[in-house]
Amino acid sequence: MPYKKSQWWNVLLLLIRVWLAYAMIMNGNSVLDIFSSAKEREFFRHWFGDELHFPFPVVMATLAKGSEFFGGIFLALGFCTRIASSSIAFTMLVATLTANLGENFNIDGGFTISYCLFALIFVFWGGGKYSLDYLLFKQYRNNLSQL
Repeated sequence: MPYKKSQWWNVLLLLIRVWLAYAMIMNGNSVLDIFSSAKEREFFRHWFGDELHFPFPVVMATLAKGSEFFGGIFLALGFCTRIASSSIAFTMLVATLTANLGENFNIDGGFTISYCLFALIFVFWGGGKYSLDYLLFKQYRNNLSQL
């Protein structure tokens, strides 16, 4: 079997996409608790407001956790991959710069900056051959290549 670089690149994109999606879904699943738990809302109000000094801390926490959770779902499917990964990359960059610089950078900052960098792969290269984007927009790509 001959070595096909593009085939392995698409497999690698799939593996990284699924891993990053899983991490984002697990990190962002508390977005659902923000709506149902006063204790969770108070936690995010304190963390995002008192500690990080964000305006409208519960809204900002909902946007951040929603970006992780729903962006992770879209990323797992490979649907609207560039949009979802842009949202994840931005959220992880903000998390790195606001919450994870300093003494805990090697623990938390290492994760958030890695997630940001992995998300940037999908911003620039898309979801690859094994994504819904590839399947759904195949006709669109074919039409563009004929121009």
